[in-house]
Amino acid sequence: MKTCLHSVSYSGTWGGQTALTLKQFIEKASRLGFESVEFAAKRPHCSPLDLDKEQRQEIKQLLEEKGLELACIASYHDFSAFFEHKDMAYMEKELLYMKSIIELASDLGCSLVRTYTGYFKEGIPYRSQWDACVKGIKESAQMAAPYGITIGVQNHSCIASDPESLLDFMAEVNEPNAKVVLDAPFIDNHFRPMRETVLQFKGMIVHTHLTDYIRREKYKYVSETVTFDKNGIEMISIPIGKGSINYEEFIAALHEVGYQGSLSYEMCSPLVGGGSEANLDRSALESLDYVKQILNGL
Repeated sequence: MKTCLHSVSYSGTWGGQTALTLKQFIEKASRLGFESVEFAAKRPHCSPLDLDKEQRQEIKQLLEEKGLELACIASYHDFSAFFEHKDMAYMEKELLYMKSIIELASDLGCSLVRTYTGYFKEGIPYRSQWDACVKGIKESAQMAAPYGITIGVQNHSCIASDPESLLDFMAEVNEPNAKVVLDAPFIDNHFRPMRETVLQFKGMIVHTHLTDYIRREKYKYVSETVTFDKNGIEMISIPIGKGSINYEEFIAALHEVGYQGSLSYEMCSPLVGGGSEANLDRSALESLDYVKQILNGL
């Protein structure tokens, strides 16, 4: 297994978070000591809209100079998003974006594109949204096949996020180059046993993301009664090994099923200590050291 850093960590996506350019991110990942990188296929990093053929070659050359493997291109899809106005070409737009990402991955020498399924829309039957996501990912895999590219389905969005549902979903997609991006937080958030769940996906896992959290209750002040009502849970990122996810068990289980891909660290929410570059670097380094300790013990 290789250590990996996801560019979304330095994308400025969450309020106050430092944003680096794609080339700055590559330099950062190299200096921190990661073996591979993952690119977010959206602005400000690796949007296919912004990288012409010459720029793609420059990025590929920079990766080679820094000795970094491009483990994955992370694409951002919602294949259940086209129900409100059926006369609009929502599915075609998603697939055009996917096609552009596949071509981008091919130009950059990357053999894996990560995708989501879809986010649940109120008022639309769940099974209708499920079927749309199956159709979208199946067609994506068929588009990717001639390029020798695998589509990795991440258990991130609403449709088929439960691990057992994801197994059912992948059986319906039924394409040889459609595999699974299995992340520990979503096993934990669904209260599934870590090792046993990973074992269920033996032979299917092509990528995974590592992030860790602490949970903090949110409250809303009610002036009429001068009290505070609970208003949900906030998930705040913290270095790997300091939060609620049992990564020793997760990585050991990946080793048990013969997984040899990347362990991609991502800071994809507000971070304890804030979003300064120094704090992001500190969290990345602490996480990298912790993951290396686990790998050395396998």
